[in-house]
Amino acid sequence: MRVAFLIATVHDRGGTAGAVATQANALVARPEVTSVEVLSVYRRDDGHHFPLDPRVVVRDLADLRPGAGADPSLTGRPPLQVPLGTDPGLDAHADVTLEAALPGLEADVLVTVTPAMLAYAVQLAPARTAVVHQEHRASHSRPNGRDLLLDRARRADTVAMLTEPMAHWLRGELGASSPPVVVVPNALAPGYRPRSRLTEPVIVAAGRLDNEKRWPALVGAFAEVADRMPGWRVRIFGDGPARFDIMATARRHGLWDRVELPGPTTDMTTEWARGSISALTSQPGEGFPLVIQEAMAAGVPVVAYDMPTGPRDQIHHGVDGLLVTQGGQQALAAALLRLATDDAERQRLGEAALATAAGWDSAAITDRWVEVLGTAVERRSHAAGGAGRSAVVHAQAPPTPPPDADVAPHGHEGAGLTPQRCRHEALAAVAAAVRAAVGERGWFVLPPHRTAATVTDGDDPPTVVVPMAAREPVVRALGAGGALPPYLSLHDPEARGWPSRRGRPEEMVAPLLRARSPRLLVEPWPRVGGAGAADDGGGTGPLDLGPGPWASLLRGCGVAVELWEAGPDGALHSPGGATYATQVPPDVVRDGTVVGRVHDVEVPVLPGTLVPTPFELRGEVDAVYTWVDGSDPAWDAARAARLDALDDPRLRERASSGRARYLDRGELRYSLRSLHLFAPWVRRIHVVTAGQVPAWLDVDHPRIHLVDHADLLPPEALPTFNSHAIETALHRIDGLAEHFVYLNDDFVLGRPTRPEAFFGPGGTTAVVPSTSLVGLPGEQRLPWAWAAQNNRRLLHDALGVELVTTLAHAPYAHRVSVLREVEARFAEAVAATARAPFRSPTDVSMLSSLAQHYGLATGTAHVAQADWAFVDLSAATVRRRLLDLLERDRDGFCLADQHDFARDPEVVTALVTRVLETYLPVAAPWER
Repeated sequence: MRVAFLIATVHDRGGTAGAVATQANALVARPEVTSVEVLSVYRRDDGHHFPLDPRVVVRDLADLRPGAGADPSLTGRPPLQVPLGTDPGLDAHADVTLEAALPGLEADVLVTVTPAMLAYAVQLAPARTAVVHQEHRASHSRPNGRDLLLDRARRADTVAMLTEPMAHWLRGELGASSPPVVVVPNALAPGYRPRSRLTEPVIVAAGRLDNEKRWPALVGAFAEVADRMPGWRVRIFGDGPARFDIMATARRHGLWDRVELPGPTTDMTTEWARGSISALTSQPGEGFPLVIQEAMAAGVPVVAYDMPTGPRDQIHHGVDGLLVTQGGQQALAAALLRLATDDAERQRLGEAALATAAGWDSAAITDRWVEVLGTAVERRSHAAGGAGRSAVVHAQAPPTPPPDADVAPHGHEGAGLTPQRCRHEALAAVAAAVRAAVGERGWFVLPPHRTAATVTDGDDPPTVVVPMAAREPVVRALGAGGALPPYLSLHDPEARGWPSRRGRPEEMVAPLLRARSPRLLVEPWPRVGGAGAADDGGGTGPLDLGPGPWASLLRGCGVAVELWEAGPDGALHSPGGATYATQVPPDVVRDGTVVGRVHDVEVPVLPGTLVPTPFELRGEVDAVYTWVDGSDPAWDAARAARLDALDDPRLRERASSGRARYLDRGELRYSLRSLHLFAPWVRRIHVVTAGQVPAWLDVDHPRIHLVDHADLLPPEALPTFNSHAIETALHRIDGLAEHFVYLNDDFVLGRPTRPEAFFGPGGTTAVVPSTSLVGLPGEQRLPWAWAAQNNRRLLHDALGVELVTTLAHAPYAHRVSVLREVEARFAEAVAATARAPFRSPTDVSMLSSLAQHYGLATGTAHVAQADWAFVDLSAATVRRRLLDLLERDRDGFCLADQHDFARDPEVVTALVTRVLETYLPVAAPWER
């Protein structure tokens, strides 16, 4: 088997060049391998940093040393074979030299080590040559080349990843088009390695001195415990631009004589043996750090920040080293102190580190490489008809979808759940699992409050805080069979470089036990089967109503589990984004919690955390609806009689043309369902009608209050068919809360919301303006414009402000006290409106414009935003617009009727019903 490697340069000090040199040296000595060649695109100086066996042939394609004859016109010109910016180190030399070298390559297998080299190989190498790509970084977080890898990997014969999480990620990204993906770690270079006696008080580290390595964090952690580690020093080998930052940090902490920066060395194996602890503080992005391998091969235990790849696959926490939460400086300090002050612990971990490093022996890893390369060559030789790489059909079954696929494997077990009940069940299940693992004490729950760090209108999940030391029993308890309802998944979310990983709880135990990720989510599966909503094809046939409703209905209804690391003083430290405190003293965690109810579950909480914050509304909120059944014969007869009594024929004509406002498609039922599902904090719902009762509504339900127009308006104003008139009296509803939300029956909440979407923390009402202009007097001739102009006149005369725009079609927030003030200040206009049986030129729109703008001008309201969809049911695109709602990406929507329909009204009604039933499938408790 003839093997060739393709690398940008084999002559630098990088870990990739070292890995290639180690592999090439090992393979050239194997009988199965007849030749090994390294194609190094660039050579800029003499010699190799990593020694190469004389039998390994190195071919420098672009020799840029002075006098070597390279074409200077190519230097700095961007390459054309790979996308610009994919690999900043490449220029046109790569295009020219590889186009000349690769087509005539005689190797049986070509090994590439960066996405750019892979791209060249699959485009230019002979079809008979197998291409095996090796990844040497955390592929998902590549700043450059990630997209190129995902595109070109499909054309490789095999892709080798350094760790199982990297392989899992790639298989999931490529899906059915994935080539065989194998896991092969880097091997340690063969040769003698001295062993540390672990007696020298030195913390040794090595790597480029740059920002990605975050060496100042190591110095800062050491500073936290330096006084408790007398005689210990930190020694960091390497060079780079962060050298002065490290020195400045050491001086700031008074450690100028205990932090050493000796620069790079050619004999790092000896330096590892002179240390007793090693440390790695890199940001996520390491592939399989050689420094960890080398330190452990010297019997030195390593303390490292956890990363989605690399350290968590090399270090078994508490066995052969210590992992701490990424960026957790206090946890790093505690880990350094633990090893520095416990000789027996240090020796125990060092012995285990040496045993772990034996698994990276060059001979064992080379056996694996021979197998991988041989299999790729055999597969390539059997490729159908010697097809080109663009037609590669991988000789394997389509990969099994990874456990973090977004499709729930359990069917519809979530059917019938409301978000409120889901939150309750999720928290109850997690609390039970944590109690089983930890006991009644030593953990607590942070309720979902609105704080300065989380000023959003959506609900944040409650957070169960557990010490990182209890990670293993807690993860095992969460993954135990039946611990969580089957509609819940265990999710290791994307954060700080972590690729998102989701699965059944029992499947997630193994990968989570290797990690020290600080935050897990227990939440409903994102969707349950089904396809996306269909495009509007103009027909009226069977509809694809999108993903199964249950999981999407329960979106965002999970529980967060945070693992807080203990610092040197024993206090638990938040991994970031803390809402109450960044650290909690150990005595508070142990004895200072109290029992409280969160989502109706009794859990330990920190004192005070159940009390509202200054960012939250305090007080009850009601909802008010106005509704009429336009198909009621008695109501219609009364309306006709009122019309006949009108003196002005123009008003009679306009009033008779407004029947679209009275159509009832059952929207009220679904609007009330949306309150039940997405606003359970509403105290009471007042439904104002003309003596009518929806047949499905249980008026005896304690949260429902049926109000008749006669209870609110004077006798001479009745019967009324003017929504403006009804609005003038809604604040007189008996028992109405000071804060209430006024909704039309065609308003539907779209997702879970909080009271603060409608009211400021101090009770000010939210006003959502639209972009539609009121216009000049007489410009608009529709009845709504009459009221708008009257509103404008009143506000101008009373407050000196000019009303410019209308309001968005969304629920209106109000305060009873402000409405009483508006009624008193504009008594004549309000009284005239109340007595107008149909919309008239003297109307004001008290609850849908006047009070809101009055509040803005007087300081009782504030401007807000809301993402609401307005769906015109008369439009030709109504089918597509309704189906788009099933994406559930809006705060809510309004279903607006007009007079003339582009589609058959009966078809539109059927479509509205089906979409609403899909969107809001759970009946409210007040439905008969």
